[in-house]
Amino acid sequence: MPTTFWITCPSLDRAISRLESTGGVRGAAEGVGDEAVDEIHALHLARYGTRVAGVGGTGGHVKCLHAFTALHLSGAIPNAVADWTLDRLEKPYPEDACCTAEDPQT
Repeated sequence: MPTTFWITCPSLDRAISRLESTGGVRGAAEGVGDEAVDEIHALHLARYGTRVAGVGGTGGHVKCLHAFTALHLSGAIPNAVADWTLDRLEKPYPEDACCTAEDPQT
């Protein structure tokens, strides 16, 4: 099953990609812990029929920070992986761009 929730803001997408490219996926998994990640996957599985981003198995596997963050920002499944991710982003929404944290249309 394809990913259900997507990051659509180009600036936020790039910021998360930069974090992933510097070890963010591993850092999030270690920082949040296996049990918390598995709980997020279990909730996603119950609601949508798959684990987050189609991850198989168990053991707190984080495959994509974008997927966890999109779930969180949509309000579908607020989660610690997204909190970890957002806490580490510098200016994910540029003030002079179309996407801002205060913009309810984002």
